[in-house]
Amino acid sequence: MAIRVSLVVETSSPSIARSPTYEMRPQSLIRESAKLADEKAFAFLLTDSIRESIEDSLGKNVLALLVSKGLLDDPENPRELERQLNSTFGNASSVLERIIVKGLYQKLRIPFDSNLSFDYTKALEVARNVHLVESRRK
Repeated sequence: MAIRVSLVVETSSPSIARSPTYEMRPQSLIRESAKLADEKAFAFLLTDSIRESIEDSLGKNVLALLVSKGLLDDPENPRELERQLNSTFGNASSVLERIIVKGLYQKLRIPFDSNLSFDYTKALEVARNVHLVESRRK
């Protein structure tokens, strides 16, 4: 999400229209900036959890190989990560996804029940929401 701020110079001509962002209040800029910072913080937390989970379960060499194949190019896109893990590990990818989510949930202090049905995308959305709520409390 990008924040666009335009500079408009006042003129005496009434025919010159102002940019829609001209009257953007500083408070809304601060909120947008905080939201962007929260999203970046979650992306870092997720990337860190993915790296740690793969390294802990498969080792540094496998992590390096997966990174070289672009595994962490877009960690916030769960469908792409699922696709890449599935193409590399087949059915074992679901185990890795659970390990990743479990590590992420531990960092966020979210209880993880491995006996419940599992959806990687939904689990990441829960983690993102918890992270955003917690960051707003601070």
